[in-house]
Amino acid sequence: MINLYAQQIKEISVDDLQNQMRRRERGYVIVDARELTEYYKGHIPGACSLFDGEMNAIAKNLDKNANIIVYGPGQTTPSPRMEDRLAGDAAMKLSSLGFKNVTVLKGGLQEWANRGNRLDRSEPESIKPAKTSIMSETVRSVEDI
Repeated sequence: MINLYAQQIKEISVDDLQNQMRRRERGYVIVDARELTEYYKGHIPGACSLFDGEMNAIAKNLDKNANIIVYGPGQTTPSPRMEDRLAGDAAMKLSSLGFKNVTVLKGGLQEWANRGNRLDRSEPESIKPAKTSIMSETVRSVEDI
């Protein structure tokens, strides 16, 4: 565990996340906490974009017991640079919204990419609505919530 701004948030390593993905463990969500434009440029396969402004609305439809893995661009410890704090801030916000199993990817997207892992890229019009076992209904956009 690491201390993110006086709250205890667990970390997950890139290796552990890869193992979870290979085993196709049930009930986890990978959350990209960066801005949507950065998400389009490259993200962990299967990750969803959940920038801070959308979190309250979307969180209403997610199972509070789901395993949520949050990542940002890089480090997760306190930093004067706002972009370094995205994962920690998102993890704390999700915890405050009642999610019980929130972890932060140690080293973020930078560590994932530096280890030679694939990044998916997308265009805004290619994003399709998804229905997962942790959502109560299909969500097409924030306005649907």
